[in-house]
Amino acid sequence: MNVKTWALAGTATAVLLGSGWCAWESSGTVYTESLCGTPSGGTDAEVATGAQGIAVVEATGETAHDPQAVGAENPELVTTPVRIVETMKGKFAPSIGVSQRVEPGGTPGSFKVATSNREVMMKPGERYVVAIGPGDLEARPGTTTFATLIEPAHRGAAGEADYWRSVIAKAPPKPVCHDTVS
Repeated sequence: MNVKTWALAGTATAVLLGSGWCAWESSGTVYTESLCGTPSGGTDAEVATGAQGIAVVEATGETAHDPQAVGAENPELVTTPVRIVETMKGKFAPSIGVSQRVEPGGTPGSFKVATSNREVMMKPGERYVVAIGPGDLEARPGTTTFATLIEPAHRGAAGEADYWRSVIAKAPPKPVCHDTVS
């Protein structure tokens, strides 16, 4: 083989090994994690392209540590119960729990956002725009949704819906991703 053939073979092998999926077993159930998710902190167009769901929501309860979401070994995950006010992308259940990664805050039980400059902690009664990367938008038992964007709904529900529908309409199509298993 010549150098070009070796280089091509090496590149192909690296792509195949590096673009795979990650699955792990817990209690006999296989879970998958996509490596093709929405970039945390991306532009609105990147969020619109990558998210499987975007909605205006109202927080209906306190944000709380959620060891059930990915296991007790992950204390950096909290979930906020929300009701869906307006859907711009995806099919949501009327109420879901929105999970996000956090760091412990100053007082016991308080948290601060850890993963993105485009996420805030939700407060009961307040409205937010959320983009869901991986997760279950229909809130089936034992499932979780993970936010890639949580921002206050400054434009109101109708204004945010109009804005995000426009962004979604102009956003490029989502690239094909072959790294998840259903």
